[in-house]
Amino acid sequence: MHILIYAAPDWLMPSGFEPHNKDRVTFLSGNIADLADTVVVRKPESLLVAGFADAAPLLAQLERLCQQLPLTAVMPVCVSPEPEFLLRLMQIGVREVLPSNVRLWGEALDRARGRLQSSQSGAAPRTAALKIGFVSAKGGDGSTSLSVNMAAALAKDAASKVLLLDLSLPFGDADVYITNKPVEHDLADFCSEVTRLDEALLASMVTQINPQLHFMASPKSFEKIMTVEPAAVEQLLAFLSTQYSFILIDMGSSVSPVSLRLWEQLDQAVIVSSVSMPSLRRLNQIKQLWENLGLSPAKLNFAMNRVLGKGDLELAQFERIYPQKPLRKLPADTLGMKASVVQGMPLVDMQARSDYARVVTDWAAEWSGQPMKDKSLWQRLRKK
Repeated sequence: MHILIYAAPDWLMPSGFEPHNKDRVTFLSGNIADLADTVVVRKPESLLVAGFADAAPLLAQLERLCQQLPLTAVMPVCVSPEPEFLLRLMQIGVREVLPSNVRLWGEALDRARGRLQSSQSGAAPRTAALKIGFVSAKGGDGSTSLSVNMAAALAKDAASKVLLLDLSLPFGDADVYITNKPVEHDLADFCSEVTRLDEALLASMVTQINPQLHFMASPKSFEKIMTVEPAAVEQLLAFLSTQYSFILIDMGSSVSPVSLRLWEQLDQAVIVSSVSMPSLRRLNQIKQLWENLGLSPAKLNFAMNRVLGKGDLELAQFERIYPQKPLRKLPADTLGMKASVVQGMPLVDMQARSDYARVVTDWAAEWSGQPMKDKSLWQRLRKK
């Protein structure tokens, strides 16, 4: 079971907490305002929240989490809660309140583990998709290659259903990275049918890369691009969120009315930046725009692409000017990416043991909460 502990910056973990050997425990420290935005993207099976006052801000964040992660056991640590506060916790969906004595947490976690096993043995309720947008700091920085490979990596989990949406307007080219077959329907076609879209129509129109991975292409003509309205895309995304576990959106490098409309709908946004000063400038500009729109800073992160290694002098200069730590550093793999485009296959599928594929696969495992193991030699030989 994945246990996530989210605590206030001044809270210290007491000794005596003993999770099961098979549990995976993650500890995060942050502000109460960032709680839901930080946790929802990680989808833990049990969430322990500690160090915050029993007040309205905590209730608001816990209520969001209970709504967005209905399968997660949300358990706040309350030292001496008032009866009214406990009642409100029950009303928003919190089933367990933990005491300050960590030695007593084990029974509550055992009950959460039992409920999880029961839900897995039956039909689990459908949850809203995790929506992740990838934005290139500037053209060519790699949001398309990352979104394609991340989608393919997440789809390796048989329990996940993943949609890759190419929203890099105009003229996105995610299709050349993910398939070598013609794509019949694109984003404009889905927007025109959004009012009557259902599961059957979606299944007949969407491009199925494999049973776990579906793709929705960007329009290829300027006439069709002009028909894409922000409101229609927002309505489409709301419907798609009920059909998938993950929706990955390649937003390219342009900032358009359509992409701006969707920024606030994202659970996580990742700016993909190459190791260059022009990219650093655009990275700061996008971050400033995000903040000016009043969007949560906890939702916005960045990844460093095409990193040559520790001896990269331009990387060292970049890090001195921009000290924020990236979510991931993606190694340069020019030859691999060229081969990926030629074959129309994600690099994580074509060269699963490459350095780039390993970084993306590990990152995907963190988002899905599931370890993604390489296939054994016997499995790979049988496939051949």
